[in-house]
Amino acid sequence: MSKHTNFRRHKMAGHDAEGLKNFWENVIQEQTKQREDEESRLSKSALNKLRHEWTLRLEGRARQVQAHTKTQKEQMTLLSIEALPSPDKTVA
Repeated sequence: MSKHTNFRRHKMAGHDAEGLKNFWENVIQEQTKQREDEESRLSKSALNKLRHEWTLRLEGRARQVQAHTKTQKEQMTLLSIEALPSPDKTVA
């Protein structure tokens, strides 16, 4: 290679560095805009609202089932106590 070619590459490298910098700045700007647009779209979406509503419904249903189970256990306990013979009914 001649000195002229090396000199030329050196000049191109400086020019290329600026071009690369501009390229990556543009890529970053585009990705930032896409991310912001996606965040905006998601914030406007009804999906989060629906998830929240279903979570509340499921929590309410779980509390309802727990309350029903607790009531059944209490009733079973009362029935088992009532099934025991009372001391004054026993024959002496």
